[in-house]
Amino acid sequence: MKRVLAILLFVPFVMALATPCHAAGNGEVAVSLVDVPAALQERSVLITLGNGPNDTDALLVMLNGLNQYSQTVTLPEGIYYCNAAVQYDALNDWPLREVDGTTFLQVEAGGQYELQYEFADESWFTAVTGQTRYYTPLPLHQPPADYLPEAAQISAYLTAPVGFSQHCIVYLQNLYSGTVCALDVYESNQLAAVCTEADSGLYTFLSARVAGDAAERYQFECEQNELNTDVGASFHLTVTDIKNPDADLCTPSRDENAAVQRAATYNAPATAAPAATPTPEPTSSQPVRQSKKTANAFWNVLDFLPIVFIGAGLFWFCQKNCRGGPKG
Repeated sequence: MKRVLAILLFVPFVMALATPCHAAGNGEVAVSLVDVPAALQERSVLITLGNGPNDTDALLVMLNGLNQYSQTVTLPEGIYYCNAAVQYDALNDWPLREVDGTTFLQVEAGGQYELQYEFADESWFTAVTGQTRYYTPLPLHQPPADYLPEAAQISAYLTAPVGFSQHCIVYLQNLYSGTVCALDVYESNQLAAVCTEADSGLYTFLSARVAGDAAERYQFECEQNELNTDVGASFHLTVTDIKNPDADLCTPSRDENAAVQRAATYNAPATAAPAATPTPEPTSSQPVRQSKKTANAFWNVLDFLPIVFIGAGLFWFCQKNCRGGPKG
């Protein structure tokens, strides 16, 4: 009995002192994305770890805001081809690269490894052509002598065909610094987008597009050419559907915004045009028909008879009073 108790006490003691180990033949790989641009904070990044580009059984790791762009996975020992891409970026406008340049990773049993990805400086299209795909930057302007960039707000809102629900991207350039801001416009935000962390300065509209509209069905026209953040940089764009150019238009961010409607109602008396002076009703251009009495002399005499009788009566009354007065 004592031997059994000694064994039962000895086994847990040995297990407690033993070095922890991973599952036989497996290693751990920590995958993460560093320095996520603000424009892609709502997008997911896909990391594949497999035997090669054609491996249909490759492990897929999805990094996004839900896991803070970091995840640890367990892999059997072997050599893995590592690839990373932004979801729905078929044209590779946001290329990714591993910080240490790792393309093939050899995983050994019990090993711990780390893969860190970051965004490359330029897209594949820019690297090949030396140009940007969706816009052409404009020459910079000389800023004022006292110009110091500060945090400012820029925005864009759309007037579009009724029922328009496409994802749009609007490109605005700061003409002082050259920075280009891409604003994502969705139906869920009433076809409007705001960037609250832009640099102050003079902004201009470069271009806009509908995501995935390879046929360029939708055309954009901007109401303003340049706007300064000092007075408010809110660009108004009108979307035209080439297949239905006569469609009714609406501006959801203005038409359906209660605060905007109340402000418009409040300001209406001050901005309304003065009431127009009532215009007199036009007179008839036809000549006035003359009475038939003017064409008859008899009726003219009858018109004056009352005056004659009144005059005669007054004359008779005066004569009578003169005869009946005292004689001197």
